[in-house]
Amino acid sequence: YTGGTTISGGTLIATHVNALGTGAIDNRASLLLDASGQFAVTDLTTESGGNTEIGAGSTLQATTLTQKSDSTLTINLNSNTADPVIHAASQVSLAGTLDITGVGDVLDSDPASTDDLDTFTLIASDKTIAGDFEKLTVAGMDADLADFITVDGRIDDTGKQYELTTALTWYADRDDAVTDAHGTFNLTNADGSFAVNTVLENVDATLDPDSATGWDGTSLIKQGAGTLILNAENTYTVGTTISGGTLVATNVDALGSGDVTDDATLELNTGGTFDNAISGSGQVVKSGDKMLTLSGTNSYSGGTLI
Repeated sequence: YTGGTTISGGTLIATHVNALGTGAIDNRASLLLDASGQFAVTDLTTESGGNTEIGAGSTLQATTLTQKSDSTLTINLNSNTADPVIHAASQVSLAGTLDITGVGDVLDSDPASTDDLDTFTLIASDKTIAGDFEKLTVAGMDADLADFITVDGRIDDTGKQYELTTALTWYADRDDAVTDAHGTFNLTNADGSFAVNTVLENVDATLDPDSATGWDGTSLIKQGAGTLILNAENTYTVGTTISGGTLVATNVDALGSGDVTDDATLELNTGGTFDNAISGSGQVVKSGDKMLTLSGTNSYSGGTLI
């Protein structure tokens, strides 16, 4: 059909790339494009209060794309970021909120990569993009609050592409620093776990050790009820403090060379000689089938579980 589509209430889900005919689309409510392939439409406008969502594996080819103020464009990413999710042959006008989901699929798409950041084109236009998104969210959460990942969106220097940059915060080259795995992040699920496979590096000259982040580049503080897993051999020197949850070391040198203050749970799932001195009121857990030797002067009082 050629007369266009108006969505005035509820949700319209298109599960075939030709489901919406060939006319213009005026979305005043909720539209989900959810087919494995490319939707081709003339003009797509998301009005104020409306939400247009593009499912993982779906792409959109439009003549014009218009996002009004207070509208939302939700894009579900997958591991294929070689091509733009949206391409407009004529005009792109941006406003409202860009909501991104599926960032983990992008981060996991090349686990062998050593690149700190992954930048790709989300929206491409044959003409200069007008306006910009007023807000960027990750799965509905303000991107600035998603501490364990870095997500940043911007219009590139040509003015014709909207680029998205994603990375793990602890594997992000922040402030052009030549350092990996640094900073502070939170897990929204207090009972969750987070594994760090990269080496924790000391701060360099481009980062201020006295900044408000509280990170001095030589120590590690584990807080909260979740589990943090360190897999790499680290060389930080000032020490490790565990004030909540569980810190798991799967490498005998994961905690650097400083003392460990354990006021929660330290789990050593490794073998070899662990010579860091352990103090505090917490428990030490020896897991795994390897032989572990504790050679430090230890004074922790929470007991030992083998």
